[in-house]
Amino acid sequence: MSKNIYNEFQMKELEKNPNVLRASERSISYSSEFKIKAVAEYKSGKTPSQIFIEQGLALLN
Repeated sequence: MSKNIYNEFQMKELEKNPNVLRASERSISYSSEFKIKAVAEYKSGKTPSQIFIEQGLALLN
């Protein structure tokens, strides 16, 4: 579990992203498609930060 606590604005912004199923104050649920794609990109050499930024999830940084 993340130490991040998301505010209402951040949760709404995250839920606009097609890779996010839902967001709460303490957790984010990602789509299966995103998870599969992220693992494949990680195995091809991308860093987790690169993957999240490229998928419009830079709010997490």
